[in-house]
Amino acid sequence: MKPKLFVLKMPFEDGPNKSWICSHCAMIEGALLVNKHWESKVDMHRLDFPKPRKVLVELLGEDKQWLPVLVLPDGETLTDPTEIINCLAEKYGGAAVHP
Repeated sequence: MKPKLFVLKMPFEDGPNKSWICSHCAMIEGALLVNKHWESKVDMHRLDFPKPRKVLVELLGEDKQWLPVLVLPDGETLTDPTEIINCLAEKYGGAAVHP
């Protein structure tokens, strides 16, 4: 089973005429751009902003809809973008976050 990686589709609206990005999800998207091989190693999901995010509720529960999230095959979850990137770099090679 592949890890599952969830990020927000961007840009998204939150309020009338307000367009946003999620800085944490943007960091993940940037890492994916320079580590293109990761997308073949993970099940990638780009979710809409509004809650409930059904797929996350079913997988993790209603109170765990935070994005980004990496769900590992053993059920462990990572939500810190640096930890997610470094985990993927360790498992699959590629560029990690510079300390």
